[in-house]
Amino acid sequence: MSKHYDIIIVGSGVAGLSTLLYLTANEQYKNGALSIALIAKGALDQTNTDWAQGGIAAVKSLQDNFEKHIEDTMIAGGHVNDFNIVKKVINAAPALMQDLINWGIHLDKKIDGSFDLVKEGGHSEARIWHYQDTTGHALQETLIKKTKLVEKLVIKTNNSILKVEKDENDVFHLLNFDKIAKTTESLSCSQLVLATGGVGCLFEKTTNQSITTGDGIYFAHQLGAKIKNLSFIQFHPTGLYSNSAVSFLISEALRGAGAILVNKKLEAFMQQYDPRGSLAPRDIVSRAIISEMNKLNSEFVYLDATKIDPAYLTTHFPNILKHCKDKFDIDLFKDLIPVVPTQHYSCGGIEVDEFGETSIDGLFAIGECANTGLHGANRLASNSLLEAIAFAKFATTRLLVKSNINKVPIFKKTMDLTKIKYLDRSMIQYIISKYAGVTRSNDGLKSGIEALCQIRANALSVEMNSKEEYSLLSWENEIILELGILLLEDAYSQPNNIGVHYNLDLI
Repeated sequence: MSKHYDIIIVGSGVAGLSTLLYLTANEQYKNGALSIALIAKGALDQTNTDWAQGGIAAVKSLQDNFEKHIEDTMIAGGHVNDFNIVKKVINAAPALMQDLINWGIHLDKKIDGSFDLVKEGGHSEARIWHYQDTTGHALQETLIKKTKLVEKLVIKTNNSILKVEKDENDVFHLLNFDKIAKTTESLSCSQLVLATGGVGCLFEKTTNQSITTGDGIYFAHQLGAKIKNLSFIQFHPTGLYSNSAVSFLISEALRGAGAILVNKKLEAFMQQYDPRGSLAPRDIVSRAIISEMNKLNSEFVYLDATKIDPAYLTTHFPNILKHCKDKFDIDLFKDLIPVVPTQHYSCGGIEVDEFGETSIDGLFAIGECANTGLHGANRLASNSLLEAIAFAKFATTRLLVKSNINKVPIFKKTMDLTKIKYLDRSMIQYIISKYAGVTRSNDGLKSGIEALCQIRANALSVEMNSKEEYSLLSWENEIILELGILLLEDAYSQPNNIGVHYNLDLI
């Protein structure tokens, strides 16, 4: 028999845990009238949120205002953002920051006790709330601690959803796999919240966690939800380069503090591409870096932080300082940092309305897996954590209303394990990375689509065995393949160059 809940949340990053906290603060939950379960693919802290360095964007200072933040967001997004959503989120930001403060988050302050707001690329004012260069970890830790104070919570960690179906009574049925016990179970819910993150593992090099395989987007697509602008992938300009790999993200806040990009000849080059220099939005900076690498036949450029006050570096970027020194013997006080653009964030995804609900009744998507309209064609730095918290709160109002609708599940036999295909993940990632990178072309996109479709056609299907680890990896590989095809097809269909999408044939 399947265990039924009013709401199941999939994902334990800022989107999932914030939604959980907003829901459980309601009297319906406190009175026992609302049942909720949260499913995490890894440990509760194995999330992209935990790795976020920069901060959370919200207007605070007297020099700043909502209109400036709105305009910065629209400019970064190529003005294809949903203006009403941009306005709604940014206007809500100060109250959302107060929610986080009430939940206990630690944020850096100045000597006078005021919050230490900093500036990042694309922002016209200093409005980034942060804790050193580990804001995401501080946020994740705060949410987990707050969650542990909530009674009667059902949280399943190290669990993967293998299949999602919807019955005739609009109830969702999930096949859940416990990766520790190696067992499966059937679950059902009246409302399903996908907070599963982005698609980083579709690419060879990413700043994302290893579990970020786009599961939520895949399931939403299978259920018939609209997927929009999946090819709008933001590449972070400054992934730390070492031995042909990207192993660490160098926060944009470092450029906000005065670090400058220079090429192999040690020439500052960003002013040639944009008057904002090294503080231009990420899509512009990434393309400029690729251009300089091509011009000089180099595998990376440098980020020069040697002119920043050492005391400021020590207090604001201790994690970056320590990681670069301990792992790569790079001393930020005197050495240049080799950097290269790397896959970072999904600006598109599951299309949702202003309350986070998809085109499928009762199916919600929050955080990076969703396309809310806030980011447009390119996310403004530090707007992502803000978006997740905002839509967690927006979605809660509708989830609570819908939870009063009595949905009776049509219980089926135990859901069967899905069939899987034997696939080469590295080959799929290579094709996606080659043809859907910082720059693209029509011929390349067509070649990529054909190559991925050929892989799918040639793959042998077998029954999944929950006792074997390769089964779970093969299941993820199939998701990566299917989303890779969708991503390349979406890129090929884009009519114009805008934001992060740059097709050389559309220049």
